[in-house]
Amino acid sequence: MKSTYTDTSIKYYRKKLNLKQSELAEKLGISNTDMSFIETKKMYPEPVMAELLSQALGVPIGNLYSEEELSLILYRSTHENQN
Repeated sequence: MKSTYTDTSIKYYRKKLNLKQSELAEKLGISNTDMSFIETKKMYPEPVMAELLSQALGVPIGNLYSEEELSLILYRSTHENQN
């Protein structure tokens, strides 16, 4: 069966490290639900969490998110902090 994740996905890098989703969540200090949403890109993390995630996986943040997604993460963060 062909894999449903790509080399640019969080799941790909997590599996390369033989980490369970719950183990990565614990490492980052977030809930399993939040980790699931971040991994499936149903939710984008705050910039600080995105950076912590890239560090935990040992890859540049650009390997986890496209430029468009990074722009969205930064835009959301900037505009939420203004309210």
